[in-house]
Amino acid sequence: MVMIGSLLVSCKGDGTLLDLYPREPIVNPDVRTLIQGNRIVYAQLDGRSQIRGITDGGRFTTYNRFKSFGFDPYSWQGEQGVTGFGEGLVVQAMPEGASFVLRYSSDMGVTWVSYDTPIVDDDDIVLGAVHVVQLLVGADGSVWLLAQQNIGMDRRMLLYHVDLWEEKSVLLLRRDKAIALTADFANHDDGWLLYSDQDGETKGVHVLKTVNGGQVWSAGATLGNLNQPSIEAIADDRLLVYPQTGQALLSADGGDSFTPVSIGDNGISICHAASPDVVYALLVNGVAKSIDGGQTWLRLDAQAYDVDISGMAMDFYNERQGIVYDWNKLFITDDGGASWDILIYPYDYLLE
Repeated sequence: MVMIGSLLVSCKGDGTLLDLYPREPIVNPDVRTLIQGNRIVYAQLDGRSQIRGITDGGRFTTYNRFKSFGFDPYSWQGEQGVTGFGEGLVVQAMPEGASFVLRYSSDMGVTWVSYDTPIVDDDDIVLGAVHVVQLLVGADGSVWLLAQQNIGMDRRMLLYHVDLWEEKSVLLLRRDKAIALTADFANHDDGWLLYSDQDGETKGVHVLKTVNGGQVWSAGATLGNLNQPSIEAIADDRLLVYPQTGQALLSADGGDSFTPVSIGDNGISICHAASPDVVYALLVNGVAKSIDGGQTWLRLDAQAYDVDISGMAMDFYNERQGIVYDWNKLFITDDGGASWDILIYPYDYLLE
């Protein structure tokens, strides 16, 4: 691993954004390695100052908020299939023939281990191709694979559970004429998934729920038509369903009923539960926060050095400390979003 460091000293920036800040750069100029001809794919806050992640060109680790950082160059291959990230684990499902293969990495993609045990039964593959819609990475090597199978003109929804360490897999759910949308688990036992009917016999989005890790599923509420909905599992009986556009829906009874909640007017990119009480939402044009488990929301005045806080993803270490990042920028807060610092940003002086 190459260590990259730079002392932030007084600097003059002729004709750049640095003219606005003549005393010193806002961010370490060496972080250009992560965004110039490169892009951030994934980042994780592991402590107050420790951040690690993946770029197209390799992995990075910092223990002091990018005053210095380590960088291992390699070529990221995550675009080949569906990727899921967990605590210290990256898992990929890649298409292979009429099915898919699984591999995983415990060092941020530097090395990979193939999961060689077949997941899809040969008798199922004969009926039609199976592709992964979503991949969820849980604790202790648990992986859930939400998949779709095309059988002629019909669709079939499938859900598999894989134990990477034991090299065991099981088909948890098979539902004919169903279109898989999304799923999430609050823990190893409590989870939900959304699907729609292939033929539209019952309109809207349907909720299925489990309290035993997917061994048994029961019907929850039927929601209206939602534009590309996602689930954020807040607690074992609380979940948030949010579309890319439109109003979010909160359930406090495990998915049996939902009430509309107002989060953002222009769309929600992603939600993240830092605890059963504190939930953050990354909006198209800002950040919102709930301190009552998603019932009420406050739009944060999220700025740093006159830069609006925005991005494609977020990760919180606890209720107060978290990061928001995009392919060429990364922000951090220590006080629950009241104030923010810029750790990576495409200032002119970085890219000249």
